[in-house]
Amino acid sequence: MQQEADITVVVTSCNRHDLLARTLESFRAHESEGRVARILVAEDGDGDPSAVCQRFGAEHFRTNQRVGQIKLIDQAYARVTTPFIFHLEDDWEFYRSGFMERSRAILENDPSTLLVQLRPWNDNNGHPLSFAAPDRSFGVLAYGYCDCWHGFTLNPGLRRLSDYQRLGGSYERQPKTMYVVAKTPTAALPYEVEASAFYHRLGYRAVILDETGYVRHIGAERHVPHPDDATSNLQGVPRNDPCPCGSGKKVKHCHGALV
Repeated sequence: MQQEADITVVVTSCNRHDLLARTLESFRAHESEGRVARILVAEDGDGDPSAVCQRFGAEHFRTNQRVGQIKLIDQAYARVTTPFIFHLEDDWEFYRSGFMERSRAILENDPSTLLVQLRPWNDNNGHPLSFAAPDRSFGVLAYGYCDCWHGFTLNPGLRRLSDYQRLGGSYERQPKTMYVVAKTPTAALPYEVEASAFYHRLGYRAVILDETGYVRHIGAERHVPHPDDATSNLQGVPRNDPCPCGSGKKVKHCHGALV
């Protein structure tokens, strides 16, 4: 008996259509569950991914001007009606099958799991695990990495639409409660940190599949810059003022020491 197609694959793109083609080709080759209802490519700007999308059976929309990753994701997710989203960007290459079935099983059996990551354990930005299965078939991402990361990520992985809607249906409109520890944060980083903190407060966790992973990043050397990429979220705060993080230290001796 054929099961319902209940996953929307959302792919963010920014005029790197050769990488987009590699991403979609490898995804189609290794997505073995067969319950993807649609693939939606969200193009940030006026690039035209229609030829690539037609080749791999994907839909697309264009913003016509650069809006940045977070606004783009919010616009794409607003078009999703399926209960599951498989989040993807235009610069990932899949090399193993079986990830969708295993990710679904975890999400359906554990409401406290927010998402399932697919990168290999030795290529996950150094995020430690709080638990690893004896056979290394899955792990649980530790809370509190760098004092702000709890497992949420915009890397490839399956997640629920309902969990995104708990944020009010917008990453961009989250209240600012965290201060990013980074010299040159990307424009999306503060929003990722806020989402990570939000879900942590609700008791969610993130799981990562097999130690050897399912997907590799292929676009690190071709980052498309955004005007806000090098802007600290302490911009304009005097260095002798108390740090907004609440530590009681001056900015220059706390988060401001890093920016």
